[in-house]
Amino acid sequence: MDEDHQGRPTRGKPQTFRLGNIVRIVSGPFVSFTGKIEGINQAKALLKVKVAIYGRNKPIKLNFADVENVSAS
Repeated sequence: MDEDHQGRPTRGKPQTFRLGNIVRIVSGPFVSFTGKIEGINQAKALLKVKVAIYGRNKPIKLNFADVENVSAS
């Protein structure tokens, strides 16, 4: 697996994200949590993902590289 300029592993093919998709967080403090995409910022490569934390849905901003697609809605 190759690495990007910040030392993070990169995937072979780019992922396509759509509103409503379910994603799994693969890095950071919320690793292995899943959530629903509520917003996409292509220019900054950021996603707003709603994640259930302690029974409450909280929006979290994540880089594209920090998540992987689980399913489409």
